Amino acid sequence: MIKYSLKCEILSPLHIGTGKEIEPFYYIIKDHKFYKISLDNFLFELPSDDRIAFERLIDEGRLNKIRKFIGEKVNVEAYSIYSTDVSPEVAKTYNSKLDDIQNQLLINPFIRTAGENKPYIPGSSIKGAIRTALISQIAQNSNFPKPQSYREEFEFESNVLGCTDAKNDPFRGIKIRDGLLPSDSTIITEVKNVTKDRNGNLSPNAIQLICEITYSRISKKPVVFETELIFDDRLFSTNYLSGDFIIEDIKEACNGFYLDKLQAEHNKFYKNSIISDLSQTLLNEEVGDSSFLIRVGRFSGVESVTIDNYRNPRPPGKGIWGKSRNLAEMKYPMGWIKVTISE
Repeated sequence: MIKYSLKCEILSPLHIGTGKEIEPFYYIIKDHKFYKISLDNFLFELPSDDRIAFERLIDEGRLNKIRKFIGEKVNVEAYSIYSTDVSPEVAKTYNSKLDDIQNQLLINPFIRTAGENKPYIPGSSIKGAIRTALISQIAQNSNFPKPQSYREEFEFESNVLGCTDAKNDPFRGIKIRDGLLPSDSTIITEVKNVTKDRNGNLSPNAIQLICEITYSRISKKPVVFETELIFDDRLFSTNYLSGDFIIEDIKEACNGFYLDKLQAEHNKFYKNSIISDLSQTLLNEEVGDSSFLIRVGRFSGVESVTIDNYRNPRPPGKGIWGKSRNLAEMKYPMGWIKVTISE
């Protein structure tokens, strides 16, 4: 096994979700903190008078009153599973809309370890970002034809890598461990989908999207985590896999792929906008012989998760991908990580 330590600094906020949203029956916001609560434990230990009142609200179907009941009665010290920071805007929305059943107050949580103790970055997310960059580079260097049908698209990555199935996919020989984040590394805040108008202004749509995202260097609270990249040289040496990679391949492919995306996004969306300086800060990030950029998580932008010169809009003929971006708190581009390698 060839092992490399990876020191990863989150340059801009990112969100990796669980695929589920949290309703306000399962959390409360109090004193500018978000608390995920154990509703089962809370209900199990309710005093008899409160239980009768709660059951009456259920029978009457008064969901807004149930939300308020839980918010007022829960002892966060006793029933909190975990807590994290919450932005003033989200806290204000929660307090003003808790009694308004028209506002679902749904929150997209960050993925956490078993027991919901700590947020973490899955190694598969980092590996997926590396895979995209490497396949893009190989496809272009080999002049692969662009897929013309769904079947060809489905088989495209396997054809680029020269593998017949997952068993001889060369990425089987690369493993990346999950990276634990500090407990205080996230915040519940709004993410806005924006488009750029003719005057260069970034205009958000009206959709309410509340997510747990990481802090980052550009949001003035740096977050660093460590993980490990492992090349299974014994598996590569069998020649069973359709190819192999070395660390230099990863650095070259990722920097070539993601630096281009960073520049293109700046030029298309952020240059001369209200967040031009923040975007330029990301562009100014130096990567040397021992570091590279990747982009991970939701809101990474279609160009960062598809193959250069091979991406196709969906559905065909009905619009173009990449016409909008998502900003945390209307000012932070999302998903950028700087990875520094040491043996």
